[in-house]
Amino acid sequence: MAVLPKFLEGAAFGVLNDVISGFRANEGFASPNKYEVLIHKPAASAPTGTTNMNANDISTVNDMDKISMRCDSVTLPGRTLNTVDDVNIHGPRRQVVQSVGFTDSVGFTFQSSSDARERVAFEKWQHRAFSPTTWQIGYYNDYVGAVDIYLLDQQMQRQYGLRLMEAFPKTLGDTSLSYGAANSLLIWSVDINFRYWESLDINQKAPSLTDKIGQTVNNVVERNISRALPAVLRRF
Repeated sequence: MAVLPKFLEGAAFGVLNDVISGFRANEGFASPNKYEVLIHKPAASAPTGTTNMNANDISTVNDMDKISMRCDSVTLPGRTLNTVDDVNIHGPRRQVVQSVGFTDSVGFTFQSSSDARERVAFEKWQHRAFSPTTWQIGYYNDYVGAVDIYLLDQQMQRQYGLRLMEAFPKTLGDTSLSYGAANSLLIWSVDINFRYWESLDINQKAPSLTDKIGQTVNNVVERNISRALPAVLRRF
C-alpha cells in the first residue's frame, strides 16, 4: 500500500483561475519592448589636453536626450556575488560572499538620423577620454557619465529602473553598408562601459545621513511626548 505524502500545507498556493487572472492584470507580466533609456553625458568642461573642443562639439553631446529616444535595443546588466569556500565549518561545503561583480559593459543600438548625429555624439564623447590631435588621455571624471534604463508597464509607467554609474562609450561598433539594404534602417551599435549599477527605486536606496538624522530626531521627539503623557493615556 502506497504511503501518501504529507506536507505542512497540502493545497497549492493558487488555482488555475488565480494564475490566469494574475497574468491578465496590468501587473501580471512585463514586455521587453516597453522600456526607456536616458543618457546623462559628462560635464560640459573640455578634457585636459583636448584642443579641438568647441561650442558645436558641446551642443552635439548635449543632444543626448533626443538620442536616447532612438535607442533600438539595450540589455539590462546583471550582477554576481563572488564567493569562496568557508573553511571554518565541518560537513557540507558552504560558500560565503567575498565581493560583488558587475558586467563590464552593456550593448546599445540606436536608429540613425539622416545626419548620423547619434554616431557623432558618441565620437565626441570619446574625445573627452583622449585627444585626437595629441593622443593625450584625459582625466577619468572628465569622460564618465551615467545611463538610466527603465522598464515600463502596459500604461507606459515606470516599474523598474537602474542607473549605470561611471559610464562611457568604450566601443563604437562596425556598421555594414549595402546597396541591397534600401528598405532597412541604419543602426549604430555602442558598447557602454560602466563601473557598477544601482537601483533608481527610492524604496531600495539606503537612507542617507540626513534621513538617519531626521529619523533619530523624530524618534527622540516621539519618546519625549510619550513620557509626558499620563500612564492612562499611553494605554490607548
